[in-house]
Order: sequence, then C-alpha cells, then structure tokens
Amino acid sequence: MIRPIFKYPQDKDILTKESYKVEVPYTEEIKQTIEDLVDTLKSSNGVGISAIQIGKPYCICAINWNGIHVLVNPEITRVRGEHTMREGCLSVPGLFIDTTRYQKVWIKALNENEQEIEYAEGGNGSYIAQHELDHFKGKCNLFDAYDNLKEE
Repeated sequence: MIRPIFKYPQDKDILTKESYKVEVPYTEEIKQTIEDLVDTLKSSNGVGISAIQIGKPYCICAINWNGIHVLVNPEITRVRGEHTMREGCLSVPGLFIDTTRYQKVWIKALNENEQEIEYAEGGNGSYIAQHELDHFKGKCNLFDAYDNLKEE
C-alpha cells in the first residue's frame, strides 16, 4: 500500500527519531512495512526511502538503483574514496545540497526474505544507501540545510 511520505519540518518529531533493529523472523507488521515501503518508493520520484519516512521507526530502507533493493538492519562494512554530489530527500522536497560521502560502500544486511546479503554500490547507489542509513539515526543533512535557510 502506498503510504504518505512524512515531510520536514511538519513531521520533525517523527523524522528525527532513531530507528529500531528488526528481529528475525519478521512479524506481519515488518512484512507489511517492507511492502508499503517498496510501493511508496515506486510511486514517488525518489531513488530511496527509509521506513521512518512513512512513520515506521525500523532500520529498513528500499533503494531503487539498478533495481529495487530492500535492506533490513544494514551496516556499512567497508568504504572507499570520497566524492561530492548533489543530494535531495523525499521528506524535504525541492531542496538539494552538495554532500560529500564515501564513493563506494559495502553493506551487510538482510533482504525482504530474511536472507543475509552484501550490497555493494559505488557512485549514486552508494550515496543513496548512506543517505537512507542516516535516517536510521534520525538525521538527514537536508534537515540541517532547511533549518539554516530558515534562520537566514
């Protein structure tokens, strides 16, 4: 089911919450959250979304880069290089900022079927994954950029 995407600053109290690790086996709520996350991402013009952006505080994200990838409890295990690119967020529509991130990341995670996977991406895929993992900590560099614009 397509869910509304929470927006900053209106939904700041939710978007800045830390997310919880998901237990295995997945509950029906987790399975539904994964399905809703994928449906919502497909219906958006975005390339990534975290569960907190649909109001679910779980360490789950979906990435639409070279296909749809669901990452549950993802952890970055290796990184390489740095690069600066323009970055946006579905929760802060219309705002884009230059962000320096790792050029390539290797991520250990579970997929939607509770299987361990390694997700390795460079370039845009790497940026998307790192951005979504920031959401798990209740952080997003675009929230800070939005706040700074409002102060000026």
